[in-house]
Amino acid sequence: MATQHHLHLLHFILILSIIAIQTFPAYACIEDERDALLTFKAGISDGIRHSLSSWDEGQDCCRWRGVVCDNTTTHNILELNLRNPYQDWDNWTDYALSGEINPSLLALNHLTRLDLSNNNFSGISIPEFIASFNNLTHLNLSYSKFDGKIPHQLGNLSKLHSLDLSRSAFIGTVPPQLGNLSSLRYLSLSWAFNDTSTLNNDNLEWISQLASLKYLDLEGTNLTNAVNWLHIISRLQSIKVLLLSFTNLPSIPNSLSYVNFTSLTTLDLSNNWQWNTTLPSWLWNLTNLSYLNLESCQLHGKIPNDLAKLTSLTYLNFKDNNLEGPLPSWLWNLTNLSYLNLAYSQFHGKIPDALGNLTSLIYLNLRENNLEGPLPRSIGKLLNIEEIILSSNNLQGNLPNELEHMMNLKHLDLNNNSLVGTVPLGIGKLQNLNFLNFSSNCLHGVISEAHFANLRQLNNLQLSSNSLIISVGRNWIPPFQLSILSLQSCQVGPQFPTWLRWQRQIDELYLSNTSITSTLPHWLWSLPIQVLDLSYNNITGTLPGYLKSTRFFVLDLKFNNLEGPLPPLPDELVFLDLSNNSISGPLLELLPSFICYLSLSNNLINGSIPSSICELASQMVVLDLSANHLSGELPRCWQQGSLLEIMNFSNNNITGEIPPSVGSFTSLLSLDLSNNNFYGELPSELQHCKNLVLLNVGNNHFSGKIPMWIGEKLLNLVYLQLRSNMFDGSIPPQLAQLTALQVLDLSYNKLSGSIPRSFGNFTGMISSSVWDGNNEISIGYDTFIDRDSDDYSMGSFIYRDNLLLVMQGKVSEYSEILYLVRTMDLSGNNLSGVIPEEIGALRHLRNLNLSGNHLTGRIPGQIFDILYLESLDLSSNNLSGAIPQSISKLTFLNHLNLSYNNLSGRIPSGSQLETLNDPSIYIGNAYLCGPPTSKNCSGDTAAPNSTSNYANGSETSICWSYLGMGVGFWGVYAVLLFHGIWRYAYFRMIDNFFDNIYVAVAVSMNRLRNKYG
Repeated sequence: MATQHHLHLLHFILILSIIAIQTFPAYACIEDERDALLTFKAGISDGIRHSLSSWDEGQDCCRWRGVVCDNTTTHNILELNLRNPYQDWDNWTDYALSGEINPSLLALNHLTRLDLSNNNFSGISIPEFIASFNNLTHLNLSYSKFDGKIPHQLGNLSKLHSLDLSRSAFIGTVPPQLGNLSSLRYLSLSWAFNDTSTLNNDNLEWISQLASLKYLDLEGTNLTNAVNWLHIISRLQSIKVLLLSFTNLPSIPNSLSYVNFTSLTTLDLSNNWQWNTTLPSWLWNLTNLSYLNLESCQLHGKIPNDLAKLTSLTYLNFKDNNLEGPLPSWLWNLTNLSYLNLAYSQFHGKIPDALGNLTSLIYLNLRENNLEGPLPRSIGKLLNIEEIILSSNNLQGNLPNELEHMMNLKHLDLNNNSLVGTVPLGIGKLQNLNFLNFSSNCLHGVISEAHFANLRQLNNLQLSSNSLIISVGRNWIPPFQLSILSLQSCQVGPQFPTWLRWQRQIDELYLSNTSITSTLPHWLWSLPIQVLDLSYNNITGTLPGYLKSTRFFVLDLKFNNLEGPLPPLPDELVFLDLSNNSISGPLLELLPSFICYLSLSNNLINGSIPSSICELASQMVVLDLSANHLSGELPRCWQQGSLLEIMNFSNNNITGEIPPSVGSFTSLLSLDLSNNNFYGELPSELQHCKNLVLLNVGNNHFSGKIPMWIGEKLLNLVYLQLRSNMFDGSIPPQLAQLTALQVLDLSYNKLSGSIPRSFGNFTGMISSSVWDGNNEISIGYDTFIDRDSDDYSMGSFIYRDNLLLVMQGKVSEYSEILYLVRTMDLSGNNLSGVIPEEIGALRHLRNLNLSGNHLTGRIPGQIFDILYLESLDLSSNNLSGAIPQSISKLTFLNHLNLSYNNLSGRIPSGSQLETLNDPSIYIGNAYLCGPPTSKNCSGDTAAPNSTSNYANGSETSICWSYLGMGVGFWGVYAVLLFHGIWRYAYFRMIDNFFDNIYVAVAVSMNRLRNKYG
């Protein structure tokens, strides 16, 4: 009975204990400290998610979120952990604290840890009273947007072990009083200062006093003046982690007299771009290093063999330097390596079989080096590898079958090499693969369903620029969901691939030049595609009327056979290229408000240009509506502050004057209004377009004098074409100030006077270097896509200027090689006087055409100093005297026309002239003799004095010839039969007439070809 009594008593005591625990907590916070917290909360906004909602007066504050109390006897608050846990979440501010930090917290005089990180205290400084927490060992205020100066009073926290002030916006410098924190083991000031703050050398001395420091992070701190940084850091004998990336350190000493910090395990000095030195010798004394990052430090030379001593390395990053030589052999002995990045350097040679020794490797990046040879078969031994990037080298040979053994592989990039052969079927076994890029190689053969059998994780597939045939069943349903697919220049067609309808997550689709000839399926427009490139196919049909409801911001359908009207476009469209189709109808009155690149050239669009385009042009970069049937006048509402760089309205039926407001396009690089019906004078406002590289207003009805301001203000001009207008007066010598000019075409106007002698000053025609702009503008899609361009073959829109030029006696269009062209064409004017000998200084001029003028005198021998001249036309002038023998120096000459002048004497021979054996080259020069003409030379043949009479009276003779035609054929025939000079002038007139007809027909035919294919 006694035992049973005791059991009942114990049971009763246990129940009382449970009731006591539930009724009276094991510990309760001190009332003064609870009140202090409530006062603190009153001055704080805890976000729309109310992250301090548990701080309620009716509850024990030791149970509040982030509050940690002493659970022994005193019940004092020891820790206040108010870190926002949603740092990487888009809506992190929903949980962030903000407002003022109340000094009431001073009541927490036993506080050892204070964490306010990842909140939003923007606009306030760190409260100085925080330095009064004498027991504080951990202080974390990172990622909370504190600004102002770092309070020097923090140096009073003598017990502090950890201080994190990273990702703030402080001004000034680090207070040297922080050197008093003798117990400090962890210090992070990563990106703590705004861009204008600079620490000088004196400010670093305080670091050497932190004898207990093991972790130091100064990433993003401007240390431009810290000349002795390494000597100061070397005094920290306990340091294990040193992070000094993006610090603008002025230099890195190559040697140290004594290396004290051998305990270092992590060293990051990356992105100090200005060093330009070799690898420092003290590095190989740090034998405990497991992490070494020297990315983007302008290091050069070979990697010393002494680095082989760092056998503990697990992370090695020398990316983006100028290191050279073969890959060091000792590298393959670092069997602990899990991360190796030697990308963007100048390593050459082969990847050795010893690569297979690195069995711990998870990441390998050798992108953009000069590596060659085959991929070693030993690569299949890297069973832990997750990411391989070997793109942009010169790797050759076949893809090894051993790739199929790397079952952990997630990312494989072999883009832009010289790999050959077929893609092994074993690729389909890599069930974890999510990124595959074999683009820009020499692969061939068929890609079948078997290649994708187990690729359930595949997200990004790029096989473009190979000779691959994509052959899958019409009813095939892929096991993957792609976000990016690039098959450019592979054979996909003739039908549009039906399996794409199941890709419900696809963002970007690149199928240009894939032999698709069908219409586009209706389901294509319901996919969530943002970037669509179907250019250079033969796709037929029309664009859907519901195109506006799609998500496209890039739509590239150029060079297809699309027809019909332009439907309303998606609101978010940024790039649109429908050039070289058969789109018809008027331009839309309302275009997308974010449009940046618009090219509708070479279509059948008609009507006028809507004035609404003026406002859009202020944010556009490229506006190309050339080669359509547009009419009416240009809108006059163009706005200032425009970003427009390209404006092309050429080959239309636009009339009127150029609106002065076009001069507001101060960023304009190319203005092409050629082949229209513009008239009037060039507006003086165009002189404000000082960045112009190309100005083409040829084949219009412009009149007046060529403005002097073209030469005085448009100093960046490389291409100037004013041909086939009605400009009159003399050529302004100011044009010679355009030193970069490579194309000068003033042909077929009414210009008179002499050729300026200053035309020998065009540096662009003298120098061998060509304009580095390459007459094109490229706008990458990545401007509008937020992602790492290293990982993706980004698409881009490329706009190239083009010009119709008369070269070598025929009209040709120059686009891709326009930047190589150097030509001067002053033909078809009324220029007189002699040919300036200064033109001979233009040594790299390729084409010189002065035909159809009234030039007199001898051909200056200096012209034949233009050693690269390929085409020379001096026909239909009044030139006299002998042809200089020095013409034989022109070894590149392949077109020559000296016809219809008054040249005399023996035709020179030798070298390139032997290939120019067409007698018509010299026709109309009665006193020339020798091959290739049929007239033999007998002694010295000289022209009679009557030649000068012809020069003065030929126009009158031509007028009388027309009068004779009115009398009758026989009268004209008799006159021509007995009057030699008249006979010569008559046939010269006929020849010039047909020359003009030829040029006009050639230009018109080229224009029609552009419009109708």
